[in-house]
Amino acid sequence: MVSAGISHEKLNPAPDSSMDGTVSIILPCYNVAPYLDKCLESLVRQTWEDLEIICVNDGSTDDTPVVLRGWAQKDARIRVIDRENGGLSAARNTGIDAATGEYIGFVDPDDYVDISMYARLVAEARRHEAQVTACGYVSFSDGDGKVLEEWSHAPFCGVEEDARASLFHEDAVWKRMDVVAWNKLYKREFLESLGFRFEPSFRGGEDDVFWLMTLPHASRLAVIPDQLYFYRRKRAGSLSDVWDRDGWFYSMNMDRLEYVTAYWEKIGWLESAVRQGWLAHIMKRYLLAHVTSAEEIFRRLDEEERRGLAARYRKWLKGVEIGPGFAGLNKWDRAFCRLLGAEPVKLGPGARLHSTLMSACSGRKGRYHRLKLLLSGLS
Repeated sequence: MVSAGISHEKLNPAPDSSMDGTVSIILPCYNVAPYLDKCLESLVRQTWEDLEIICVNDGSTDDTPVVLRGWAQKDARIRVIDRENGGLSAARNTGIDAATGEYIGFVDPDDYVDISMYARLVAEARRHEAQVTACGYVSFSDGDGKVLEEWSHAPFCGVEEDARASLFHEDAVWKRMDVVAWNKLYKREFLESLGFRFEPSFRGGEDDVFWLMTLPHASRLAVIPDQLYFYRRKRAGSLSDVWDRDGWFYSMNMDRLEYVTAYWEKIGWLESAVRQGWLAHIMKRYLLAHVTSAEEIFRRLDEEERRGLAARYRKWLKGVEIGPGFAGLNKWDRAFCRLLGAEPVKLGPGARLHSTLMSACSGRKGRYHRLKLLLSGLS
């Protein structure tokens, strides 16, 4: 149940026409009281003053509601919306529903932004009539504030005039923009025309899914190198801290691959994604990166986990024909796909001896044969 903050008025849907020039900044908040002052200070001091700052209190149990209401009393541009806890995606969706601006931006409440961020993004969006505009960002440690260069991003500037037709390559504009939601400015009319919202069932990696579903509909994109967003990492209890320490959850990666692929197929874009190398890109990111690399995830899982993950890989690969026209996969990628898609993997005595000998090889050849032996043990 969603209710409005400060004045406790009922939350009305956003009007059909947006407020020209206004940026609706959506701040999903759950138990982040110690970080809110710095975040909100950076927002109210923006050089682009035409803002509405929509703070969604997602059922916080700390002083978050008190801090938010204190700020709303000081600045009329701040709205507070209280809702039952539903997670990051649900909170962002509540903010999108309430937004009235020409543009929408997302900020995580334990982060902060440069005071020129939205002025720079609006200027660039208008210059290129971009539906989505992005900037760079700086990652820093929660403990000592140290800049984490390996997690920071300063992309080369660029404009993509038709993302739907672009071939995937490492220097593609949409790739430079990164998958995160919070370094971007979205034209609200564009999002509303698609009816897009974040998927609440994802409690992690929702930004990836949102971005990959947006791209087949996008025409003009723009990116600037300025590092205008400051992303806090290593905060105890945060999901990014868990990932940094324990690594990604493989099932969650597969969830995203399945979800995005199903959507691309639904809109008739899967064949284009194959030809343009986009599908190979997300396969490498969410599937092959864990299987063909030195990580060798199947050797780290117990037998039950191996069976479950192998079954999901097999089911997904059956729906995707890895043929000669499948752009973006090299011979080893294809070999691993054929192996993972096989059911069952059976090895006679000679083939088992061959794979046992080959498993001592370095690189992908050794990994391939070690995986083959493991999969045959699941048959």
